[in-house]
Amino acid sequence: MVIDTPLSLFLEGSNRIFWGYLIVSAIIAAVWHIYNVGTISFSKLKDYWLNADAKLDYRYFLVNWLFKVLFILPVLLSANTVALWILNGLNSFSNPLFLSWYYRDIVLAYTLSLFVLGDLSRYWLHRWMHTNRWLWKFHQVHHSAESLNPFTFYRLHPVEIILFALRNALVAGVVTGVFIFCFGARLNLYTVLGGNLFIVILFSFTGNLRHSHIRLSYGPWLERLLISPAQHQVHHQQENMHKNFGSVFALWDWFFGSLRLSKDASRHQQFGLGSGKREKFDGVIKIMMQPFFDIYKNFNRN
Repeated sequence: MVIDTPLSLFLEGSNRIFWGYLIVSAIIAAVWHIYNVGTISFSKLKDYWLNADAKLDYRYFLVNWLFKVLFILPVLLSANTVALWILNGLNSFSNPLFLSWYYRDIVLAYTLSLFVLGDLSRYWLHRWMHTNRWLWKFHQVHHSAESLNPFTFYRLHPVEIILFALRNALVAGVVTGVFIFCFGARLNLYTVLGGNLFIVILFSFTGNLRHSHIRLSYGPWLERLLISPAQHQVHHQQENMHKNFGSVFALWDWFFGSLRLSKDASRHQQFGLGSGKREKFDGVIKIMMQPFFDIYKNFNRN
């Protein structure tokens, strides 16, 4: 098993903070800022990248990586294991189908299925993290940031990291098992820079602007289909944090009643959990332990 280093996350196109995506996001951010605000203040830029929230995100980024290496990769359920379970289960009911599709169509269908079902499952797990009072204690960690930067994406409690890793393994395993049953082992992915083709095209180049203060909207029509950076910033606003759960597609929010277009939300970018709550999560140890303290207090009240 090859273990990534923190530096390798900047070098591989399958990661959000791949250097190419960061550069494209920086160019878009600069053009947007100059067009909407005016000249760039380098002193303000320095304050933005070196404020307390940003420094905490940099430190916790390393903790996030270490946790995945020590606990997620060697211990957690893998997609291959799930695929084998699914395949054995299907084989117990019927012989493999071995449908005679063209190879290119199999690869396209497999790539698209992983992308769409993966995004749908992320929507529902994200929504569950908000609506379940116990899971919300852990997800508050991510919403505690009052200043957003690309590394805020990694400000996730270990419990949430485990849940999303399990989600990924289950979805990828089920899809892979079903496709092997239907078509045999002729599976592959259409990739760009090592990432799923559709994720790279629809998400990666503006993904780093979601956790930023660059309010880039896709417009009312497209924001019903795809989540824009502005819509995810709306999700981080205190009054709208239970809206816009989607990762790539806004369709899920539209279908299931949680959509908020950026034009319908306040332009005042007040992020975080509210007055006095940031201090609960202003250190790495607090991020790790505070959700457990909150759950313990809730149990005692009941």
